[in-house]
Amino acid sequence: MFSLDPGEEPTAVSCTTYGLAADDPRAEPTQIIDASFRAGSTYSAAGELGEMAQTFTHNGLTGQYHVIDGGVNTNKPVGLVMHLHGDGAREYHDPSGRTTCLAAVAASHNALLVVPRTPDRAQEPTWWENLKGNRDWLTSLVKDRILQDYPVDRNRITWMGYSGGAEMLSYGILAGPRDLVTQGAALVGGGGAPETLDKAATESQLENMPLWWVTGEEDDGSTKSAPFDAVSAAVTGADFYDDEGFEQVDLEILDGHDHYDMPDARILDDLMKAARG
Repeated sequence: MFSLDPGEEPTAVSCTTYGLAADDPRAEPTQIIDASFRAGSTYSAAGELGEMAQTFTHNGLTGQYHVIDGGVNTNKPVGLVMHLHGDGAREYHDPSGRTTCLAAVAASHNALLVVPRTPDRAQEPTWWENLKGNRDWLTSLVKDRILQDYPVDRNRITWMGYSGGAEMLSYGILAGPRDLVTQGAALVGGGGAPETLDKAATESQLENMPLWWVTGEEDDGSTKSAPFDAVSAAVTGADFYDDEGFEQVDLEILDGHDHYDMPDARILDDLMKAARG
C-alpha cells in the first residue's frame, strides 16, 4: 500500500524518543501516515500487506483498524502485534510517531502491527467504557478478520496496551480470551486488577505467558495533565496476576519517566525477544 504524491518525499521519524538507541538500524523508519486522516496526502507507507483505516463490525459495534507491514517475510512464520491505544486513540489517528516505531520493531521480529480503534463513540474514545462489548469486538476482529485474511501464525501473537489500552488488557483480554495472547503482553502506563478471571488459565499459560507491567515512576496521578494513577494500577494489576499463579509476571517502575515519555519501542522489542526465548 505504497502511494507517494509526485514530489512528496517520505519522512524518517526518530525512534530514540521511544527507547531505541540512535545506532539501532530500526531507529529511523519511514513515517507512517493515515492518508484517510491527513487531508491532501496519499502517502501511507503501510507496506505490502498493509491496509489503513479498515472497518470491522461485530454484534452491532463498528470500529476501524490499521494493518501495518514494516517488511515481513511471508516465507517465514509471520507474527502479529496487537497495539491498543490510550484514551483519545491518538496512536490510531496519528500513526506518524509511536505507531511508526512500534511497526519497525514488530517487523524486525517478522510480525505485522495491527492498531485498532475502539468502536466506542461516547465522547473521548476509550476501551474501558463498555469494556465487555469492546472486548467482544476486539477478539472477533482478531479471530474473524486478522487471522482469516493475513498469513499470521496463531502461536506468535503479542499484545501491547498503553494507558486505557493497558486497562483493556488487564480487565478484558487477559482476564478472559487469553488464548489469543500466545507470545505475551506488555501493559504500559496502567493495567489494574480485575475482581476475578472470567476464564481459568491453562497450565501452559500460567507457566509460559510473559505479562509485563511497565510504568513511569512519576505517573502517579499527581498532575492535571495525567490524573490517572498508573503506578497504583500497575502494582495492583501485576500483583493480581502473580497471585493467580502466572509465573512470568514482571513489574518495572522506570525512574524519571511519566505518562507521556515511555520507551514503548524498547519495551515491545524486549518483550518479543523474551517471548521467543
